[in-house]
Amino acid sequence: MGYANDKIIGKIKKAEELINEIESKIKISKNCLITLGCYSECWDEDNKTETVKLIEYFLKKGNQIQLSTKKRIYIEEIIQLKNLIKYLGQFVIFVSSASVSEAERIEKNTTIPEERFKTFEISKELNIPTVLYIKPVLKGITIKDIEIYKTVIRKYNIKDVVIGSIFEEEGTSEKIHFSDNKDLFYNPNTDEIKIIKELSKMKNVKVYRRSSEVMKFYEL
Repeated sequence: MGYANDKIIGKIKKAEELINEIESKIKISKNCLITLGCYSECWDEDNKTETVKLIEYFLKKGNQIQLSTKKRIYIEEIIQLKNLIKYLGQFVIFVSSASVSEAERIEKNTTIPEERFKTFEISKELNIPTVLYIKPVLKGITIKDIEIYKTVIRKYNIKDVVIGSIFEEEGTSEKIHFSDNKDLFYNPNTDEIKIIKELSKMKNVKVYRRSSEVMKFYEL
């Protein structure tokens, strides 16, 4: 997005401030899909409390919400949301992973994959859909972990998997969703096609190209 980490760290708005801006300036309707965590980590220790408040606000309004994270979400952190959810898929969690074997190098300062994947326990315990979000697919890196991803899918009985392209400035036929930035595009690679083909062979697993397709599937 053109920002350096040292320029945005610590600049956290309170949920109340954001909600006030929404109600006074933006007027988001309940038909609007709310996307949290697509361009930044919304489940860090210093901001997840505000994230939960935003989720509660939009659930009460009737919006559909997707949350993407590279952190582990514990059941006790969101159990209070269960009674606010009006239908299956109003709130969907995407557990993001671009690599398992090289996560320490590729995804620094995130929850290690083994712990992060325990977030999938939420699906069974709270009946909140949790999606394996293999994004972005990194050429020559992500594909090495296909068998590991298969094991994770079987272990947690994962039903929905998204194989996502990397965002780059190189122009393609498809601009990225959920952003006003007109200079970023989806840039798929051949590894992506191979991973999709392989995981699509798994029983009772739906494989998608975009997270928006999952939300559309669960839309009321």
